[in-house]
Amino acid sequence: TRHARNCTAGAVYTYHEKKKDAAASGYGTQSERVGKDSVKSFDCCSLTLQPCRNPVITKEGYLFDKEAILQYI
Repeated sequence: TRHARNCTAGAVYTYHEKKKDAAASGYGTQSERVGKDSVKSFDCCSLTLQPCRNPVITKEGYLFDKEAILQYI
């Protein structure tokens, strides 16, 4: 018959085996929602987790209160 050479030489670790092992080990993306307590509010300082009175933003987008930065330094 006319079969290609190495037609049975597939990947050693298949996609389905990898998916099954990832689910069993808990590795990878979790499909559950986090609660409100786990997420920082938009206007809160990254150090104190309190609402900012004098906000300062870094280039990366982190929000800090100026008083908290001065106390930390």
